[in-house]
Amino acid sequence: MKYVALLSGGKDSCFNLLHCLKNGHQLVAAATLSPESGKDEIDSYLYQTVGQDGIALIADALRVPLYRRVICGHPLEQGPEYGTTSPGGSGTPGDETEDLYLLLKTVLEHHPDVQGVAVGAILSNYQRVRVEHVCRRFSLTPLAYLWQRNQVALLSEMLSAHLNAVLIKVAGAGLIPSHLGISLSAMHPTLLKLHAMYGTHPCGEGGEYESFTLDCPRIFQGKIILQETEKMASMEGDVAPVAYLRIKRAEVVHKNEDDLSIEAKQADVPIPPLLEPCFQDVRMRVARSLGSPLSCTLPTHITPAVSQAISLPPSIRTLGPWIAVGNVHTTSENASHSVAEQVTQCFHNLKDILARYTTSSPSEVLAKSAMITLFLPTLDSSTFSAANTAYSAFFGASPPARACIAAGKSVTLECVAWAPERTPEKNAHFRNSWTRRSLHVQSLSYWAPANIGPYSQAISPWTFISGQIGLLPASLTLPTSSDILPPYSPDVECDPEIRSCLETSSLALETALVLQHISRVIRAAPISSRNGDEGGFGGTANDVSSCFWRVSVNVVANDTVEKPLVPTLYAVVTSLPCGARLEKVVVVHSGRCALSDPDHMDDDEEIVERTPEFHQGDIPSSIAL
Repeated sequence: MKYVALLSGGKDSCFNLLHCLKNGHQLVAAATLSPESGKDEIDSYLYQTVGQDGIALIADALRVPLYRRVICGHPLEQGPEYGTTSPGGSGTPGDETEDLYLLLKTVLEHHPDVQGVAVGAILSNYQRVRVEHVCRRFSLTPLAYLWQRNQVALLSEMLSAHLNAVLIKVAGAGLIPSHLGISLSAMHPTLLKLHAMYGTHPCGEGGEYESFTLDCPRIFQGKIILQETEKMASMEGDVAPVAYLRIKRAEVVHKNEDDLSIEAKQADVPIPPLLEPCFQDVRMRVARSLGSPLSCTLPTHITPAVSQAISLPPSIRTLGPWIAVGNVHTTSENASHSVAEQVTQCFHNLKDILARYTTSSPSEVLAKSAMITLFLPTLDSSTFSAANTAYSAFFGASPPARACIAAGKSVTLECVAWAPERTPEKNAHFRNSWTRRSLHVQSLSYWAPANIGPYSQAISPWTFISGQIGLLPASLTLPTSSDILPPYSPDVECDPEIRSCLETSSLALETALVLQHISRVIRAAPISSRNGDEGGFGGTANDVSSCFWRVSVNVVANDTVEKPLVPTLYAVVTSLPCGARLEKVVVVHSGRCALSDPDHMDDDEEIVERTPEFHQGDIPSSIAL
């Protein structure tokens, strides 16, 4: 697709362009936001403003037009999410994010065929969420191939690609003004040393430093030569002084055909392995399972049960602030209406039910619900698109997690909603303990699939993970057996049945991707508490329940890849989104529990770590429910 590059001048936004090229996208323009004339730097939460006096040089080196806009707004909405959850999805007037909206509007007026926006976000949810919010309003695809990459490996890859950048601002422990203007390659040992000593971010994601790119082979058509610079001190100190480099004079020296030819022959930019080692092992184990005699003993077909859902009333279960509603459908006389009409009617019926169990607006409770399961009669592309269009009319920013399955003869909904005001009075001290947080990634990357519909990947408190299918994250397509080629491990090389399975079927790879996507979403999913702490689960998450939706009874016949003693449901359905053969839905808990003394409600809550235990059969009286 044709795309516009959001340029800060730094190494990340430029290196991301190499990955855009690697994935077949065409750069047609660059865009940037800068402070008003006479200011080198402003207090922006969203934009790198140091080095803006050299952005035009980078656009010249890229040989694309540059579109600029002065930052007029301020960081008004500083939370982890941006925009309202109610339908419409507009931004916050006066916020600096809206300057990006106006900038991209200008770009599209000159380049109406632009479909994507490149952004060099690595770790900043704050930046990614706001760029994605603006892109969604223009139906543009964010391209963020550096997202969630390991920074040590990423920095090494940048240097291996001969990216030449210099430090243009320092603001972290161990960095001093004399480091300004020093190349990234010369600073590499120091950055790794500081990372080992203090846990700083090697790529500067914690604000330790900012950079300015002088050359990025294969994408730059010229090299930038800094001829005159000036070091400016912002804040003096012994530990982490803040200083930046002002570019006073520079030029672009364009590369000749011989230079460009040599660069084209250099090693291609590396991309991260599709599977982490543990999930590559899963792939092999699933292949071994599929090649075993056990997988051949299962029936090849199950006669579908006759669905009686349309004649059954909705089921409602409440527990404290939670409201679980199942079997929401249209009336029998409306069962022949279009899928879009049925989806709309189901949501109106759901809101009527929610209104009976909460004092809040049912539209607001629905928009902030945790999980929606959508059953459609079929999942062909036109039906899926029509259902998503109707579905999205009920949600704004940070929509609920979702699973979408083809089953039954009409549209049916299930919903898990969160209404804090329903918390019993005796537990009122917990009412504000946990707030709703989302992981809503809409960018193409190597990390995990962007959402292919109006849903978030994860919603907390507790954490509901959207149904994950085995898509390739960078292209949002299903894998083929050739997506991971030999060499295989020695034991596989000696096993012709496993090799045959790997070479003729993508099912093992699809399964491994599903489990890896779940793992990565859990690691990145937000945990939030009353004191505002937020971060990923890391390795502390505990599966509470799992659900596998399959399109065949012998998909993943042997489930030895799963953790033991996790309640798991397996169901065979007609079809899954994008033609996938496996979808997994998970509910996880961080293990963090808030303890508070009701007699001292003003005291801070004590957060303790607990591991959920799964018991089956007769539950001992010693187990507190």
